[in-house]
Amino acid sequence: MTIQFSRQGMAAVPTTALVAHSSFVRRLLQARDDAAKRRVRAWLLEINDERLLGFGVTPEDIALLRGTGSR
Repeated sequence: MTIQFSRQGMAAVPTTALVAHSSFVRRLLQARDDAAKRRVRAWLLEINDERLLGFGVTPEDIALLRGTGSR
């Protein structure tokens, strides 16, 4: 069985655009005017990568949090 989808009307998304896998990380990155989310993000930045991985944060999301873009 093959399923086909129409591509008409779909916006082009660059393949190099990085999107957070976790909705938690995505919300932290999008919240520019929320002081509480800025504090949580700063707290997460102080934690080492191994511990963040233990929390279930993906390596891609860690890279986005740190602002490096990719790992």
